[in-house]
Amino acid sequence: MNNPTNTFKGKIAIATNDQKRVTGHIGKCRAFMIYEIDGEKIVNKELRENLFTNHMRGGEHHHHHGEGDGNRHTHLIEGLKDCKFLICSGGGWRVVEDLKKHNIETLFTDIELIEDAVNKFIKGELKNETDLVCNHTDH
Repeated sequence: MNNPTNTFKGKIAIATNDQKRVTGHIGKCRAFMIYEIDGEKIVNKELRENLFTNHMRGGEHHHHHGEGDGNRHTHLIEGLKDCKFLICSGGGWRVVEDLKKHNIETLFTDIELIEDAVNKFIKGELKNETDLVCNHTDH
């Protein structure tokens, strides 16, 4: 990520199951920690329960996505629409593309603790580990 120190202002979401660690599968995480950042400062922090992905809403999530079903992640996009970034430790390429269309950039990290990931993000040192993206067509 090429985010110079002191310049980011906005909200980031971090996928989590326990409010301490960054988790993988975006659709199955229990919650998102939302950090509002202004330069080097965290000005607000909130927990949003994951009540908006198909997996967590009890809806069916088909594993054979065809062309033209771009509304698949509508609830997730709606739930995170005020965030500019989503940090997680893994996920599928389709959700990454859907989020990107709505100006939410997904950053993949192998950093375990949320606080460490947020601090690296603030410093502009969080690397996007794109090898953690699942590119299989059955996801």
